[in-house]
Amino acid sequence: MGLHNREYMRSPNPDPTQDGRPMLITLIIINIFNYFVFKLPGGSSKLALDMNAGIFDPSNLFQIITAGFAHGDFWHLFFNMWGLYIFGQLVTPFVTRWKFLIIYLAGVVSGNLLYYLTHLNTGGGLLGASGAVCATMIAAAMLEPERRFTLLFLPFSPIKTTTLVICYTVMEVLMLMGNGGGGVSHLAHLGGFIGGYIAMKVIFFKTRLPWDPLSFIKIPEVQSSSGGSYRRPQQENGSSAPGSNSSSNAPVTQRELDALLDKLSREGINSLSSYELERLKKARRQMRGEE
Repeated sequence: MGLHNREYMRSPNPDPTQDGRPMLITLIIINIFNYFVFKLPGGSSKLALDMNAGIFDPSNLFQIITAGFAHGDFWHLFFNMWGLYIFGQLVTPFVTRWKFLIIYLAGVVSGNLLYYLTHLNTGGGLLGASGAVCATMIAAAMLEPERRFTLLFLPFSPIKTTTLVICYTVMEVLMLMGNGGGGVSHLAHLGGFIGGYIAMKVIFFKTRLPWDPLSFIKIPEVQSSSGGSYRRPQQENGSSAPGSNSSSNAPVTQRELDALLDKLSREGINSLSSYELERLKKARRQMRGEE
């Protein structure tokens, strides 16, 4: 079976009628409309959409969501919508319009909620779609990890989506630790990454993702009787158990290789045992004609 025939090499949502692009455009239009129609001169909204973390009022909890559609000035709006469009274009071919809305809202709610809970005593206003942009960014990296971007202000462009997300996250953490706020809520950005990851990994795609930034976290696998996970092949003709010299030296069959590659795609390289890694190396040597 060729790589292009494998499930993880195909689009998780190949149905062209379920393109999330209309929702992406709708969200951008809503943000632009709200800015030009409802923004007050001071940057707040006529509809009280922005959030004040220092005031706990159950009647205003809706602001945790609505603050993700309000912006303080034109450049705040411009860069958020530009980022949402750039990364949203990579996500929308894989999701329905409603799934894209959930990714957007997951970033907004998780980012604003994290900021809200950490500023109950100190207060502070919050508005903007930055959490949603970060959620869309990590969703794009998890779906299109090899896509490359050319950034004018970086000397080492083009840069892969995964590298971009990792560098941006590290930068946010460093600026948060250094109290380099400058009017920017780095907590809301980090919360947006968390919300986007949860939406992609927990709610929608689970193991069917080309890249998982938390794949290094080992989660015990529950073995089922259906044999859904990779199992070492049983040796025939009374040969030794896996791990011995005789089993390791046996030729790797196409069926065994397919099972190994499927496990690798689902669970990552860290899920493979030393025996399975050795079998993959042997398969590579076989394909090169070295054995």
